[in-house]
Amino acid sequence: MCGRSRRGFTLLELVMAIMIMSIMMLLSFFCFDAVVQSWNAGIEMADSMAQADYVMEQIVSGLRSAFYPDAGIQVDQYGFQHTDGGEGPEATDSISWTKIGRALVGERTQLAEVPHRVNLYVEKGGRGYDGGLMVKAWRDALQVEDFDPEEDVTPFLLAPRVVGFDCMILKEPPEKNAEEIKWEDEWKFSNSIPYKVSVTLYMQPTKEDGEPLAVTRDIEIPLWDLSQNPQKQSGAGAAGTRGRGATVRGPVGPGQNVPVGPGGPGRRTGPGGPGRPVGPGGPGAAVNGSHRTGGAPSPGGPMP
Repeated sequence: MCGRSRRGFTLLELVMAIMIMSIMMLLSFFCFDAVVQSWNAGIEMADSMAQADYVMEQIVSGLRSAFYPDAGIQVDQYGFQHTDGGEGPEATDSISWTKIGRALVGERTQLAEVPHRVNLYVEKGGRGYDGGLMVKAWRDALQVEDFDPEEDVTPFLLAPRVVGFDCMILKEPPEKNAEEIKWEDEWKFSNSIPYKVSVTLYMQPTKEDGEPLAVTRDIEIPLWDLSQNPQKQSGAGAAGTRGRGATVRGPVGPGQNVPVGPGGPGRRTGPGGPGRPVGPGGPGAAVNGSHRTGGAPSPGGPMP
């Protein structure tokens, strides 16, 4: 009986085939992982830019609705305040000004209807929270004598992805043929409003070792001239206000003036009289940790 020859793979061939398959699987895994990481980074960047867009629009609206009384004199109570906290992604500047309207505070709060002061600053992460861009808002008028915004006003989180906040100040319009605009990182005139404020938000990087995303906007404040030259402005409008009582000029609407109530510019009386400030979330707003999460989720409220 004749023997039949058998053919098959040698051990060396099997080992080579396994090695080739392993290399192909590793390459496929790395390519898939790179695609997934790029996808996640794109989503993170889109979320950060969307939040930066929202926050910047709120800041722009808030600065453009700055409030200043047409009283013929400069008043410290309504001036712009700026604290320099460095430069670059690690900047922790703070700005404060008096405004009117729902920007930064929401439309469901009582503050939206009266002049109120807001304070924007960045708080670094701590125990139990990651920090972000914080907002304090309170009414200057009708406060008790020992009122202290640092102690009596609870901040709320506007944007958790903001890790740096840098501001530059331009006091007055530059000359027409000026070759360079001189921005300043300090504002010493607490009884007036600057011509422009350059705001830079540094957003949380998409990767742990990445660089923060910078978003910058130059914002012109309409009432800067009234605050820096109150006598000239009030003199120009004296004929229209003489004999009809004082008026307060603010960004209420084109050609509109708000009557001055008893107690001076921006003061109103209502049920209950003077008392503690009502926070942006209104009475009974929920508190989460040390930050108030109340307030309107509608345009002008804190980010979710």
